[in-house]
Amino acid sequence: MSVSTVSRTRELTLRRQLPVGLALSTLISTILLILMGSIVRVTGNGLGCPDWPLCYGQAIPPFLAGAWMEFTHRLIGAATSLQILLVGGLAWRWHREEKWVFRPAVLAVVLLVVQIGLGGLHVLLETPPATGLIHTAVAMLIVGLIAVVVAAIWPAMRTLQDAAHGLFQERRFVAWVAVTAAATYALLLTGSYVTRRGASLACPSFPWCGSNAPGIRPLIQLQMLHRFVAFSVAFLTLVLIAWMWRRSSATRRFAIALGLLLVVQFALGITNVLLRLPMWSRALHLTVGATFWTAVVMLWTVTTR
Repeated sequence: MSVSTVSRTRELTLRRQLPVGLALSTLISTILLILMGSIVRVTGNGLGCPDWPLCYGQAIPPFLAGAWMEFTHRLIGAATSLQILLVGGLAWRWHREEKWVFRPAVLAVVLLVVQIGLGGLHVLLETPPATGLIHTAVAMLIVGLIAVVVAAIWPAMRTLQDAAHGLFQERRFVAWVAVTAAATYALLLTGSYVTRRGASLACPSFPWCGSNAPGIRPLIQLQMLHRFVAFSVAFLTLVLIAWMWRRSSATRRFAIALGLLLVVQFALGITNVLLRLPMWSRALHLTVGATFWTAVVMLWTVTTR
């Protein structure tokens, strides 16, 4: 039996034991959870339930809009947690020899436990910026780990890998993807820190700051740092798109998807500044950022495997 046939047989067995649909639904649920968390934050309902794990001391909260918004976030979190636990359980049972499935799936469960504790602490401490930033950082790590699992077993990613086999073996390309992934994670963290520090409107113009007020100099520097990282990610992504565009129809489709996510994310960031932080764009900005991060991590997975 050839190496290729062995690989295909292993992939079919893997998909049977850990369903692709489960991995994909877990990834989608995790991103939806981030969206709901963004909605809770931008609407000012982070303390809609002032206690934890109950809400106003009850399993079912009173009929208050803020309480039910936060409670809905918790319900989506519970459903997502069950899916992550199921993925981790199946990986532990069947795929201990498949490091690209077993390791990220189990680590996602470990981080899930940490994240649940952070969520409760964030509420009990009345949503301080520090725990909020860490909460976002861990959430994005969980999204990335589930994205690795999906990339390892999803047939569409196998097709992409086969279509660009030569490209994905080029060390320069692999290194470029890794740097893009690291920069994207840094972008998510700097964006979260901008929000937590209240620096979102420290610069009222785009692309230049439009302000040099000495009293808010630290906030201006933080906002400009976030923009610098954003432009760096844009440059890195555009190079990736150009690299993949010439290879095959599969890599071209992925490049188009990556480019669209980049354009939408930039548009939402500009909208936040020029329209003075409308709630809808603030909620979508983090969500699209998480989706873009997912795409880059999946590309990193198929190039590194």
